[in-house]
Amino acid sequence: MEIKSDSLYFHELPIGFFAIHPDGKLIETNRYFNQMFQLKTKDTNFFQLFVSPEASLAWQSLLESNETLTGFEAQFYTQQRKSKWVEINTRKVKNTFNQIFFYVGTIQDITKRKDSELKKESQSSELLTILNQIPHPLYISDPDGYSLLFVNQALQKKLGEVIGQKCHRVLHGFQSPCIFCTNHTVFEDQNSETLIWDFFNQNEKKWYRCIDKAIPWPDGRKVKYQMAIDITKEKRTEFQFNKLLENLQNTLEGTVRAISDMVEIRDPYIAGHQKRVAQLSCAIAEEMGYSQERINGLRIAGLLHDIGKIYLPQEILWKPHQLTDIEFNMIKNHPEVGYQILNHIHFPWPVNKIILQHHEKIDGSGYPKGLTGKDILLEAKILAVADTIEAMVSNRPYREPFHIEEALGEIQLHKNIHYDSEIVDTCLFIFTKKEFQFES
Repeated sequence: MEIKSDSLYFHELPIGFFAIHPDGKLIETNRYFNQMFQLKTKDTNFFQLFVSPEASLAWQSLLESNETLTGFEAQFYTQQRKSKWVEINTRKVKNTFNQIFFYVGTIQDITKRKDSELKKESQSSELLTILNQIPHPLYISDPDGYSLLFVNQALQKKLGEVIGQKCHRVLHGFQSPCIFCTNHTVFEDQNSETLIWDFFNQNEKKWYRCIDKAIPWPDGRKVKYQMAIDITKEKRTEFQFNKLLENLQNTLEGTVRAISDMVEIRDPYIAGHQKRVAQLSCAIAEEMGYSQERINGLRIAGLLHDIGKIYLPQEILWKPHQLTDIEFNMIKNHPEVGYQILNHIHFPWPVNKIILQHHEKIDGSGYPKGLTGKDILLEAKILAVADTIEAMVSNRPYREPFHIEEALGEIQLHKNIHYDSEIVDTCLFIFTKKEFQFES
């Protein structure tokens, strides 16, 4: 049974419940949680409830590398700024892209037990205990002299006793501060956020994800905390994945160009037509602010938009005279034939639909479906303008090519009738102001 946040059971649970955004903003709490900290609203940031900034940072750091975190103990403030010890159990909730959506967890008051345990422990030993729980290499350094003030057990196992030595000398073998040192970034703003960056260690030949933050030291000064998580395996996987994507993209490009060339070989009068239409379409889309991913899909559609003509007899394609009605109706079928040819290929873009619609007009006078403006894909509208321009300025067996000024005048004449006005204006702009030219 799913327990909703307004359920009696949810609010009467004898333990605190919370859900927070990755930035610490409270999403949901139950009655026990609110009573524990005397909270009346959800405006309080969860991270700010920690008495110790170091404990807050350690908790966040551990969550960085664990799906669940149980038994974490820390001191929290109530609304009246009274402190109490709590035990927190937390887990990540991710979306379908494996990104952190929010955190959920439980919290309970363990003040009585902790008070008896920690009577004789100082604040500094509390800090070291928390930091030594972290399984990743971690150190704290003086930003002025670059000396190491603390290294946790994970790093001490690798370096030995290095307290007091220069961080750049011990960690990287440099005689002077590292050129990639983040002190300036971390300390330029007293309320700076956590700095997360990836670094390749030349000595170890490993990738690390570094988490840097300015934190207060027990003597009152600000010091730099840095934790390094080994992400070498993830980086290698990422590189291999990107290489695979690149190879797949190259294969797709080669296949598309081969198909495009195959169509144009059958009709020497339109040699290069699809490539030039794709070139102009992409230039228009780029000027209109389309994303590169969307432009890539439009380019593929441009390279294949006349693939349906492959079924037409060469006698029709090469005919030096005006076509009969029957012959023209056969040509008008080529968008639908192209759609059927590509319908079973799973492109990451609606390539087949763009090809199906590239002869539609916004007033409904186009073919094959007679669609009107709102029902036509924007990519198909761009392709229609580019196709018209390129066809008019190219040689055909039944006519000489038109001048570019005549072609531009044609789309201007039918703006808002056959062609989308914004696309027409953009096309005119790139020809007249940006001096667009077709590639030979």
